[in-house]
Amino acid sequence: MFTSISGRSVLVTGGTKGIGKGLAAGFAAEGAKVVITGRDAELGVRTAAELSAAGGTVRYAAGDVSDPASCAAAVATARERHGGLDVVCCNAGIFPAAPLDEMTPAQLDDVLSVNLKGTFFMVQAALPALKESGHGRVIVTSSITGPVTGFTGWTAYGASKAGQLGFTCGRWRRRSRCGISAPWPTSPTRRCSSPPTRRPTSPARRW
Repeated sequence: MFTSISGRSVLVTGGTKGIGKGLAAGFAAEGAKVVITGRDAELGVRTAAELSAAGGTVRYAAGDVSDPASCAAAVATARERHGGLDVVCCNAGIFPAAPLDEMTPAQLDDVLSVNLKGTFFMVQAALPALKESGHGRVIVTSSITGPVTGFTGWTAYGASKAGQLGFTCGRWRRRSRCGISAPWPTSPTRRCSSPPTRRPTSPARRW
């Protein structure tokens, strides 16, 4: 386990804006060497330049987490430019709203492909590098929407986020033996076998 992030190699998916940009900025401010990915190349280049100008080491790599080959390419970029990979942040996500009775198969596929399958694909691509690191870390940006609460029109999003938690819980019970860990839900204070104690609020009962 390392106590300082300085000099470590970090990959943040969906790092061009929002939460991902904030994660990248935080890691860069602590001295990490960061690669951010996203589908908007113009925005990605601009974000990397902005964060680098603030004193960080941030590079942009085009990436679409719904494509396994793209995930592998992003990991390769981090390894080539920064000498390895210590942390992968599975942050990329989309949240288009659609009532269940109007949702098309394509809309459902889009959400699950990015939010849930994208997490699978990115972690699969990163596993060899994280194992080589000896202290690899995986951070998954999930949500209370799905496993705890819900909102009208976000059934697909909620399902994808609940799936991310199931993936994190089940996968890291095993991978922790290889020197790789995720901060939640494998922490001592929240066991994978323990469901959330809070009951879903009333919006979860609506479509």
